[in-house]
Amino acid sequence: MKRIVTLLLAAAMVLGAGAAQAVDVKVKGSFNFVYGVGDNLGFRDNEDDREADNFYARQRVRTQVNFIASEYLQGVVMFEIGDIWWGRGGTSGRGSGGALDADGVNIETKHAYLDFLVPNTDLSVRMGLQYLSLPMGTGYCNPVFGADVAGVVASYKFNDMFALTAFWARPFDQYRNDSDYSNYNGGSLDDEVDMFGLVAPITGDGWSVTPWFVYSRVGSASGIYEYILNYQGYLDDAGMDSLAYDQNESANAWWLGGAFSLSMFDPLTFGLDVMYGSLGNNSFAGYYDGDRFADKPFDFETKGWFIAANINYKLDWGVPGIFGWWSSGDDYDDVADGKYGRIPTVGMDDGFAATSFGTTGSIYGVDTAVSETMVGTWGIGLQIADISFIEDLSHTIRVAYYRGTNDGDLAGIGAYPISGENIYMTSKDAAWEINFDHQYQMYENLSVYLELGYIALDMDDDWNDYYDKDAFRGQVGFVYKF
Repeated sequence: MKRIVTLLLAAAMVLGAGAAQAVDVKVKGSFNFVYGVGDNLGFRDNEDDREADNFYARQRVRTQVNFIASEYLQGVVMFEIGDIWWGRGGTSGRGSGGALDADGVNIETKHAYLDFLVPNTDLSVRMGLQYLSLPMGTGYCNPVFGADVAGVVASYKFNDMFALTAFWARPFDQYRNDSDYSNYNGGSLDDEVDMFGLVAPITGDGWSVTPWFVYSRVGSASGIYEYILNYQGYLDDAGMDSLAYDQNESANAWWLGGAFSLSMFDPLTFGLDVMYGSLGNNSFAGYYDGDRFADKPFDFETKGWFIAANINYKLDWGVPGIFGWWSSGDDYDDVADGKYGRIPTVGMDDGFAATSFGTTGSIYGVDTAVSETMVGTWGIGLQIADISFIEDLSHTIRVAYYRGTNDGDLAGIGAYPISGENIYMTSKDAAWEINFDHQYQMYENLSVYLELGYIALDMDDDWNDYYDKDAFRGQVGFVYKF
């Protein structure tokens, strides 16, 4: 019996080796763990005597598998387990499986795409679920769009100086798999959002300029309107009257921007991003905003600017720098008629990562205490990054000040100034943030980090002291990359 089993195993190995000759399989990924303690992470005193509930622990595992047929063709899949909060239960879905017995169905599909080169050309094509982000010269991640999405991306490099990328992405198709709506209006429900973009990087000796343009057709029942309104803090708890189909007319959206970087004066480097976007104007029904304005249909429109810049100077022991951003905000008189002054955003996986606590700049852990996009604010900060006097140990010190750009008369109108991932800040609201972060490269593949952050948030009294406490967070993390 043992001889038969041995022969079968040997045959399987031979067959497996033969199959492996056709496709080269490479695996990479990461294990992330973080343990932290925070105080007033929501800028409010702990309620119901839950002062002890300040400690958290969570983990995430990502595994990417490349099936490489040749240098011209490969398929890629990436799976994620997590984020799992230790001690939290649930049997299925993101975050499940952290409670006793660790049972949970929590594997997510992050990427699943085909990557190939068109024969006898320099045209590369990537199609499927993939990470897609608009350019940023500052390196902070684009506040308009940077997320995993289904789409097709085609890139062509004309020469060492000029290339062109075109893409089509479909972030929303609201009712495609919903049996309640599949037969609505003869099956012709206008529920898609399609994005078409062009990115044209131009690279010279020590400089680069990347203009980009995105057009999007917004379906009348796509769901993007509640997503944008709720996500950017336009709605209170009541939301819209209904998510039903025909909540608005179909509309157009577009964005135009440019990413600039300059390194010819190295060790002095400079980055700049300028972008403008518009969504609407179209009739929007089923809108309800409680205490803010009357319940009424109106012509909805949101459009605005976002500008960011940074300057860094690399020294032997660290990189001092200054950074800042400005985003247009809402005007009180215009909002009453459904006209908003902030640039529309579509999706964020990484967010505008200017700081490690108030925004999304943490290596892995609790962040985004104030905003994921910083739309509707302006800010300025000073930092010294990569401070190192001991091998494999580095530090970053950062101080930032930011304030809202939305009309101060909008303060206090609504239930409270938060929705989605963003605090709604007006020109009467401001914050100071301090980061003191450290990273130690324990092994070539294993890094350990300590992030300390403090935010003093000063919201106007018209918000009825909804935010009445400063926030602190300290966390230790481990990242193993393979």
